[in-house]
Amino acid sequence: MLIARPCERRVRTLVVFVVVTYALSSCLYLFLDREPPSLLLLPNATWWRTSSPAYNMSLLDGSNDMKWLVDNTGFEFLINNKRCDGVDPVFLVVFVHSAPTNFHKRQVIRNTWGHEGNLAHDPMKIVFLLGTVNETKVQQQIEEENALYHDVVQGNFVDSYRNLTYKHVMGLKWVTYYCRQARFVFKTDDDIFVDIFQLTTFLKDTFGQTGGVANLMMCYLIRSPHVKRSQRSKWRVSFKEYPARKYPTYCAGWGVLMSPDVVFKLYLLSSKIPYFWVDDVHVTGTLASHVGISHVDFTEKLALTAIDVDKWLNSENVIKPYLFGYPNSDSETILALWNRTMQYYHRPLVPSR
Repeated sequence: MLIARPCERRVRTLVVFVVVTYALSSCLYLFLDREPPSLLLLPNATWWRTSSPAYNMSLLDGSNDMKWLVDNTGFEFLINNKRCDGVDPVFLVVFVHSAPTNFHKRQVIRNTWGHEGNLAHDPMKIVFLLGTVNETKVQQQIEEENALYHDVVQGNFVDSYRNLTYKHVMGLKWVTYYCRQARFVFKTDDDIFVDIFQLTTFLKDTFGQTGGVANLMMCYLIRSPHVKRSQRSKWRVSFKEYPARKYPTYCAGWGVLMSPDVVFKLYLLSSKIPYFWVDDVHVTGTLASHVGISHVDFTEKLALTAIDVDKWLNSENVIKPYLFGYPNSDSETILALWNRTMQYYHRPLVPSR
């Protein structure tokens, strides 16, 4: 009978230990790597309540700050509208990313969910954010549109995908300077439908009729996705632009709800962190992580696909709408969603054109 030497026994014990540890680590990794269910996580809404002021304008660099936008030291508003002047408080301010030529999309929003008269007792203000365009005729049309509606905010940067972070931070800047009395701030795009009635009711039911709210960022969360490297993707990012393999958890930009202090914190930090052109990642991921903002996922309330929208539009009974969604909706779909929503709330319809 062979008896293992002490050294051999120690080696075998070490091997067993390594194998077991690896197996347990693998199981733990698989468990932790699983995405949590998409639930509206509001354990205690009082956690977001505050009586502290959201803005400390003394932290900004006086008159010089107006000329700054991230790393652009020659920024200016080419078109500006102080929509919130004379209205205090503002319950909700909305800034909408829009392309200069999307005249019809902006008009559909004005006629539907973005009409400021929708909320009789909860003042809402909306602005459309644009960059510059190199076509004189289009710029003239934008100025005529603004003369009619007074809701366009245009910055002096070229309107392009690579400049979306400028546009996003311009929205934060505009709210910081011109709508500090807003209780909630909502960022969205011009191809999104919003059930503005449900959104307002949800906010009041969750956070109360009045009072300050702090450290709030609610959205459809995208959890630690891989950076797109494909040459075919319009969102391709080189290793030089973003060396890491994954992005931080961030918000899909088509619907981000924020408390005013979050707006100010993000804006304040935006000029201190190097520019990165994927605005959703940069603003709601990188900047948000630096200032310690905890995201709240409200995916369950959203229409994420065209299938979700079609199913709701064609349902036999008029059931409760989705809170908002989905991205890349055309104007006809937004109008159809709005009219179906009006049926649910027993309100007048908007005629199609």
